[in-house]
Amino acid sequence: MIKCEIQPAAGETVDRDGCAVTVRLGRRLPVLALVLVMLAAGGCRLLEERQAEPPLSPEPPPAPAEPVPEPVPQADLSTAMEYLETGKGDAARAVLAELAQEAPDSGVLASLLRQIDEPAERLLPGPYREVEVGAGESLSLIAARELGDPLMFYALARLNGIDVPSQVPVGAVLRVPATSARGASLGDDGDDRRDQPSSDASGAPSEVTIPEIESVAEYLARSGQNDQARAMLIGRLGESEVVGAESTRQLLARLTLEDANQLRAEGELARAVNVIEDTLEVMGASAQRDALVKAREELRSDILREEALRLRNRGELVAAYRVAQNAASLESDSDEAGALVGDLRTELVDSLHNEALVAWRDRNVDLAIRTWESLLEAVPDFEPARVYLERARRLRERLDEPRDSGQVR
Repeated sequence: MIKCEIQPAAGETVDRDGCAVTVRLGRRLPVLALVLVMLAAGGCRLLEERQAEPPLSPEPPPAPAEPVPEPVPQADLSTAMEYLETGKGDAARAVLAELAQEAPDSGVLASLLRQIDEPAERLLPGPYREVEVGAGESLSLIAARELGDPLMFYALARLNGIDVPSQVPVGAVLRVPATSARGASLGDDGDDRRDQPSSDASGAPSEVTIPEIESVAEYLARSGQNDQARAMLIGRLGESEVVGAESTRQLLARLTLEDANQLRAEGELARAVNVIEDTLEVMGASAQRDALVKAREELRSDILREEALRLRNRGELVAAYRVAQNAASLESDSDEAGALVGDLRTELVDSLHNEALVAWRDRNVDLAIRTWESLLEAVPDFEPARVYLERARRLRERLDEPRDSGQVR
């Protein structure tokens, strides 16, 4: 507690605890003087305490953020080829080099690495001629056609100063070797060896493993060469004693169904059936085979429905009805096939039954009989036609009975 003696005289100095306060009260109340003295004393003591506290040390600067490492590319051939397609040669080289450590004898990996590192003119020597990129064509398609190897697309891109092989515009003019290089290959030293084919008739590079051939097929399919991709897989599955081919069958079935669906959308139903049948020859007994067979039967049903409609337009209702029934038997769960059968049955019954009735009323018994017989052959469960046919046959029998011309009446 602070004890101060306040004198009434103005200007007197009060000392307490080392604090000197001059109070000029004049005529003010003693209570106010006491409050001022207490505040002043407390302020002096607070100042002393603050001066006694050690100075605060500055906060350390925040530690720099650690750099986020870039994702390591997945080491598979498909990833490397995607890098090449997009012009990322360095990234592709890193993946291919890692794969080559595991498969040092792979001709595919060696070829792709040479396309990155060696001069394009050495890989594809001149003289050259010019070709124009057509609609729907890719560099790999042109490489397959002009060089005999779809995987030479990256060397072809470098030869023509193309940074991103997947972005070649339609109408672009490319340099290619003037001498046909179909079936040509490159030796380990990069020399052109046109007498040693590097691919078989399907375009598949020789001496490749199943993962490699699947990656190449995936690449070909992405670049619009579905036929070549399927031919490559069919060729591999057609070989005897292919080990570990289940993944190849799955890939082939998927590519085949994609192609068949595309052809179906374009109205090329017969071609779609042929695509599936080519695959079924090497598919064997597998789950994929069942899906392919089902797709083939659906396509055949579509073909028969189209034929039924053509016959209907020509007025051949009996033939159209029979073809529509065959279509429905191939695709029993198809609403379209069932509806066509119902429509044609109604049209057939109305047309032939009415035609037979007109002949019956006109006393043309033979025509009525033939018409009802045709109707019942196509629609055997149409009972009115059966009743009229029996009546017409009885009349025909009576008309055919011989008459006794010598009988006297």
